[in-house]
Amino acid sequence: MRFITVTELKQRATQIVSEIETTREEVIVTKNGRPVVLIRLVEEKEFELKTSMKGGKKHGKG
Repeated sequence: MRFITVTELKQRATQIVSEIETTREEVIVTKNGRPVVLIRLVEEKEFELKTSMKGGKKHGKG
């Protein structure tokens, strides 16, 4: 798990998301030195399960 600042996320969001997809490493975003957000990879099966439980449409392709 690594830590980045909100400013770094703002400047490098696309690159950070790509790194998370590749490494599957969780990233904690900090604001004023305090952890505020956890970013992690979402598995396709996990996403499908949650959307089907809500009775909603799947997001994304299709």
